This record gives sequence, structure tokens and C-alpha cells, in this order.
Amino acid sequence: MRSSILPAALVVICCAASAAAQAPSKAAIEKTLIANENKVSEAVAKRDTKTFTEMVAQDGLAGDMSGFMKVADFTKTMDQMKVSSWHIMDARVTWIDDKSAVVTYSWMGKGTYMNQPIPENVYSSTVWTERNGKWVAVFHQETTAAPPAKK
Repeated sequence: MRSSILPAALVVICCAASAAAQAPSKAAIEKTLIANENKVSEAVAKRDTKTFTEMVAQDGLAGDMSGFMKVADFTKTMDQMKVSSWHIMDARVTWIDDKSAVVTYSWMGKGTYMNQPIPENVYSSTVWTERNGKWVAVFHQETTAAPPAKK
């Protein structure tokens, strides 16, 4: 009996180790989510609706000082977005559970949307969730940064 327990235990340990080796670490997923956030910003700046819609859930929603907008409505007007420069700073990931996380960061850039200037400094957060093995953005929020205090 003892001889059958040891091989069975080794099989269980090997299977568990194999599963752990296949699952990406949270640190690796965090790097992917931050890279995805940059890809979405780049897609918006380039008015690349194909890449944008691959990374953002079609039932997604965004909110800013103008209110809320469905992703489907934004993609219809994406050709009116003109971004001349942008960069993301201080990106961080906060986990909600194993399949959902929030990426927060400061976004700085210049451009227009529907011929109106876009805020140059915003605090942003995006909720990412894993659907069918793929991470997609489901909600994005932007808060315009307050102007620097006058001295």
C-alpha cells in the first residue's frame, strides 16, 4: 500500500507544479495590463478603431467631466479625436479578484476631440477583466487634474 501512495503523491505534486508554471503570475499580468493601457491610448491617438475594439469590451462604458459614454458611441466618433502627444505616468494595478483589476495612472497629453481641446492632465482608472482568457477594458474613468496653485 505504501508503494502506491508515493507515486500517487508525486503525480499530484507534478500536476500542481505544472498548473502553477502555466498560470501567469500576478506581476506578469500587471505588466500586461499596463502595456494594454498604453496600447489603448496609442490606438486612440492613432484613431485605430481595430486595435481599440480588440482591447475594449463592446459593452464597456467610460466617464469623464462630460458624463458617461458607451464604447460603441465613442468608436463612432473616434475619427474626431486628434492627439498630438501623450504619455502615461505612475501606472499601478489594484486587484479586485483573480479575474479583475483596476489600472490607475496619470495621463498627460495634448489634442482635441470634436474640435474641443482635451484636458492636458487627467487622473485615469480603467477596470480590466478577464473574459474567455483575454483581458479587456470594461470601464474607464478620467478626472481632470486641478490647475497648479498660484503663488
